[in-house]
Amino acid sequence: MEDVAKKANISRATMYRYFHNIDLLFMEATLDIHHKTSDQIFEELNDLPFEDRIFHIQKHYNELAKENEIVFRRYLSTVLSESITSKEQLRGARRVKSLNKALEPFKETLSNDTYEKLISISSVLMGIDSFIICKDVCNLNDEETEDTLKWALEMILKGLSFEGK
Repeated sequence: MEDVAKKANISRATMYRYFHNIDLLFMEATLDIHHKTSDQIFEELNDLPFEDRIFHIQKHYNELAKENEIVFRRYLSTVLSESITSKEQLRGARRVKSLNKALEPFKETLSNDTYEKLISISSVLMGIDSFIICKDVCNLNDEETEDTLKWALEMILKGLSFEGK
Protein backbone atom coordinates (compact mmCIF):
# COMPACT_ATOMS: atom_id res chain seq x y z
CA MET A 1 0.00 0.00 0.00
CA GLU A 2 2.90 2.33 0.77
CA ASP A 3 4.40 1.80 -2.69
CA VAL A 4 1.06 2.51 -4.37
CA ALA A 5 0.58 5.68 -2.29
CA LYS A 6 4.05 6.85 -3.23
CA LYS A 7 3.45 6.20 -6.97
CA ALA A 8 0.07 7.95 -6.77
CA ASN A 9 1.72 10.88 -5.02
CA ILE A 10 -0.64 10.75 -2.04
CA SER A 11 -0.11 10.12 1.63
CA ARG A 12 -0.47 6.69 3.21
CA ALA A 13 -3.29 8.05 5.36
CA THR A 14 -5.24 9.10 2.26
CA MET A 15 -4.64 5.71 0.67
CA TYR A 16 -5.92 3.86 3.74
CA ARG A 17 -8.93 6.17 4.01
CA TYR A 18 -10.21 4.84 0.67
CA PHE A 19 -8.72 1.36 0.60
CA HIS A 20 -8.34 -0.56 3.85
CA ASN A 21 -6.10 -3.21 2.30
CA ILE A 22 -4.31 -4.12 -0.91
CA ASP A 23 -6.95 -6.71 -1.87
CA LEU A 24 -9.67 -4.08 -1.80
CA LEU A 25 -7.54 -1.70 -3.86
CA PHE A 26 -6.74 -4.38 -6.43
CA MET A 27 -10.36 -5.50 -6.81
CA GLU A 28 -11.65 -1.94 -7.05
CA ALA A 29 -9.05 -1.05 -9.68
CA THR A 30 -9.79 -4.19 -11.69
CA LEU A 31 -13.50 -3.43 -11.77
CA ASP A 32 -13.02 0.28 -12.37
CA ILE A 33 -11.30 -0.46 -15.68
CA HIS A 34 -14.55 -1.95 -17.03
CA HIS A 35 -16.97 0.45 -15.41
CA LYS A 36 -18.40 3.55 -17.05
CA THR A 37 -18.81 6.66 -14.95
CA SER A 38 -22.29 8.08 -14.34
CA ASP A 39 -21.37 10.88 -16.79
CA GLN A 40 -20.44 8.37 -19.51
CA ILE A 41 -23.69 6.46 -18.98
CA PHE A 42 -25.65 9.72 -19.03
CA GLU A 43 -24.14 10.64 -22.41
CA GLU A 44 -25.54 7.41 -23.86
CA LEU A 45 -29.08 8.25 -22.78
CA ASN A 46 -29.60 11.21 -25.16
CA ASP A 47 -33.32 11.81 -25.42
CA LEU A 48 -34.45 8.46 -24.07
CA PRO A 49 -37.72 8.45 -22.14
CA PHE A 50 -37.84 7.77 -18.40
CA GLU A 51 -38.31 3.99 -18.50
CA ASP A 52 -35.72 3.41 -21.23
CA ARG A 53 -33.13 5.27 -19.16
CA ILE A 54 -33.62 2.89 -16.25
CA PHE A 55 -33.51 -0.18 -18.52
CA HIS A 56 -30.35 1.10 -20.20
CA ILE A 57 -28.63 1.48 -16.84
CA GLN A 58 -29.88 -1.92 -15.69
CA LYS A 59 -28.54 -3.53 -18.85
CA HIS A 60 -25.15 -1.87 -18.36
CA TYR A 61 -24.76 -3.05 -14.77
CA ASN A 62 -26.06 -6.54 -15.52
CA GLU A 63 -23.69 -6.97 -18.45
CA LEU A 64 -20.86 -5.68 -16.28
CA ALA A 65 -21.78 -8.25 -13.61
CA LYS A 66 -22.07 -11.07 -16.13
CA GLU A 67 -18.78 -10.27 -17.88
CA ASN A 68 -16.83 -9.80 -14.63
CA GLU A 69 -18.64 -12.21 -12.33
CA ILE A 70 -15.55 -13.88 -10.86
CA VAL A 71 -13.83 -10.58 -10.10
CA PHE A 72 -17.04 -9.18 -8.60
CA ARG A 73 -17.48 -12.24 -6.38
CA ARG A 74 -13.91 -11.85 -5.11
CA TYR A 75 -14.49 -8.14 -4.58
CA LEU A 76 -17.68 -8.78 -2.61
CA SER A 77 -15.89 -11.36 -0.50
CA THR A 78 -13.17 -8.84 0.33
CA VAL A 79 -15.63 -6.02 1.03
CA LEU A 80 -17.90 -8.20 3.16
CA SER A 81 -14.98 -9.38 5.26
CA GLU A 82 -13.80 -5.80 5.71
CA SER A 83 -17.30 -4.52 6.51
CA ILE A 84 -17.42 -6.56 9.71
CA THR A 85 -14.92 -4.22 11.37
CA SER A 86 -15.30 -1.04 9.32
CA LYS A 87 -17.84 1.63 10.11
CA GLU A 88 -17.41 3.30 6.73
CA GLN A 89 -19.29 2.67 3.50
CA LEU A 90 -16.96 0.43 1.52
CA ARG A 91 -18.82 0.25 -1.77
CA GLY A 92 -19.09 3.11 -4.20
CA ALA A 93 -22.86 3.23 -4.85
CA ARG A 94 -22.25 3.60 -8.59
CA ARG A 95 -25.72 2.39 -9.51
CA VAL A 96 -27.36 5.00 -7.29
CA LYS A 97 -25.22 7.79 -8.77
CA SER A 98 -25.98 6.68 -12.33
CA LEU A 99 -29.72 6.43 -11.68
CA ASN A 100 -29.87 9.79 -9.94
CA LYS A 101 -28.08 11.50 -12.81
CA ALA A 102 -30.22 9.78 -15.46
CA LEU A 103 -33.56 10.41 -13.75
CA GLU A 104 -32.91 13.94 -12.49
CA PRO A 105 -34.82 15.55 -15.40
CA PHE A 106 -37.92 13.55 -14.35
CA LYS A 107 -37.63 14.07 -10.61
CA GLU A 108 -40.50 16.56 -10.47
CA THR A 109 -42.94 14.02 -11.97
CA LEU A 110 -42.74 11.87 -8.84
CA SER A 111 -43.04 12.57 -5.14
CA ASN A 112 -39.70 12.70 -3.30
CA ASP A 113 -40.51 9.49 -1.46
CA THR A 114 -41.43 7.63 -4.65
CA TYR A 115 -38.35 8.95 -6.46
CA GLU A 116 -36.00 7.83 -3.67
CA LYS A 117 -37.64 4.42 -3.39
CA LEU A 118 -37.50 3.96 -7.17
CA ILE A 119 -33.76 4.71 -7.16
CA SER A 120 -33.24 2.22 -4.33
CA ILE A 121 -35.32 -0.64 -5.74
CA SER A 122 -33.91 -0.12 -9.24
CA SER A 123 -30.41 -0.43 -7.76
CA VAL A 124 -31.43 -3.69 -6.09
CA LEU A 125 -32.55 -5.09 -9.46
CA MET A 126 -29.22 -4.64 -11.22
CA GLY A 127 -25.59 -5.55 -10.76
CA ILE A 128 -23.70 -8.36 -9.13
CA ASP A 129 -25.80 -8.63 -5.96
CA SER A 130 -29.00 -9.45 -7.82
CA PHE A 131 -27.07 -11.67 -10.26
CA ILE A 132 -25.70 -13.75 -7.39
CA ILE A 133 -29.15 -14.16 -5.83
CA CYS A 134 -30.76 -15.19 -9.11
CA LYS A 135 -27.99 -17.62 -9.98
CA ASP A 136 -27.10 -19.07 -6.59
CA VAL A 137 -30.46 -18.99 -4.81
CA CYS A 138 -32.94 -19.29 -7.69
CA ASN A 139 -30.67 -21.47 -9.86
CA LEU A 140 -31.18 -19.31 -12.96
CA ASN A 141 -28.70 -19.09 -15.83
CA ASP A 142 -27.39 -15.74 -17.13
CA GLU A 143 -30.18 -15.27 -19.68
CA GLU A 144 -32.92 -16.19 -17.20
CA THR A 145 -31.36 -13.85 -14.66
CA GLU A 146 -31.34 -10.90 -17.06
CA ASP A 147 -34.94 -11.63 -18.15
CA THR A 148 -36.17 -11.96 -14.57
CA LEU A 149 -34.50 -8.76 -13.38
CA LYS A 150 -35.82 -6.81 -16.37
CA TRP A 151 -39.30 -8.22 -15.80
CA ALA A 152 -39.20 -7.20 -12.12
CA LEU A 153 -38.21 -3.65 -13.06
CA GLU A 154 -40.95 -3.54 -15.71
CA MET A 155 -43.54 -4.56 -13.09
CA ILE A 156 -42.39 -1.84 -10.72
CA LEU A 157 -42.47 0.81 -13.45
CA LYS A 158 -45.97 -0.33 -14.48
CA GLY A 159 -47.11 0.35 -10.95
CA LEU A 160 -45.88 3.94 -10.95
CA SER A 161 -48.35 6.69 -11.51
CA PHE A 162 -46.86 9.85 -12.94
CA GLU A 163 -48.43 13.18 -12.15
CA GLY A 164 -49.18 15.00 -15.37
CA LYS A 165 -48.40 12.02 -17.63
